[in-house]
Amino acid sequence: MVNYLRSEFYKVSHRKYTYGFLLVLLAGAAFLVGTWAYTNSRGNNIGFSGGVGILAMMLNFGYYLTLITGDLAFSDQYKFNTLKNEVSYGLPRVRSYLGKLVTACVVALAACAVVIGVYIALCWVLLPHDPAVDGEVLKGIAFSVLAMLPLWLGAQALTIFFFFTFKSSTAASVAVVGVLMGIPELLKLLAYFVNPGFASVKRFLLIGAYETMPALGDWATLGYGCAVGAGWFLVATAAGILALRKREIN
Repeated sequence: MVNYLRSEFYKVSHRKYTYGFLLVLLAGAAFLVGTWAYTNSRGNNIGFSGGVGILAMMLNFGYYLTLITGDLAFSDQYKFNTLKNEVSYGLPRVRSYLGKLVTACVVALAACAVVIGVYIALCWVLLPHDPAVDGEVLKGIAFSVLAMLPLWLGAQALTIFFFFTFKSSTAASVAVVGVLMGIPELLKLLAYFVNPGFASVKRFLLIGAYETMPALGDWATLGYGCAVGAGWFLVATAAGILALRKREIN
């Protein structure tokens, strides 16, 4: 497994796509902070705490970025017959599945650390400070990211499941967005037109959990995020492995 992971990390680290993806995210972070710094020079008043605080409202984008990190790890295995070759050469299917999943998760966590770290650093350098609140804001965003990590990883496991399930990466991406965004909206409609009880189901979904968190206490938020994220991660991974074991790959 270690050698397989080394091979997967080597492939990801030598793809231009990887660095292009990271560059776009960093450019977006620099653009946002640079825009606020410019508007401050024109009389606006966005400080470090405000810039970092806005980050909390953008954390849900992490769900959809798992499509890119999942694609980086899976890399159109069906299109290029690389999964078929791995199976033909006797590589265990479970190893292939878990290897891709671990690779995607590590790449996602690394990208998260780099982008959020650079964003906060730019806010620190370019935006004015208020020592009375800066420390609390940093603690708050650190806690928010920590609570979101299990949900992001759950979304990453779901993404890998669909990439292994569908031969088309486009179909897999549509399925991921459908589960993340479509099902919560469907539950809203069912709650409105059929039974209000459908609304309670939404809190067990990945994005539904994100929307539920602000109403919880600190430690309840962390535990809730871990429980929902771990549940999705384990179920998606188990379903993916079982499906891959029975699948005819040609």
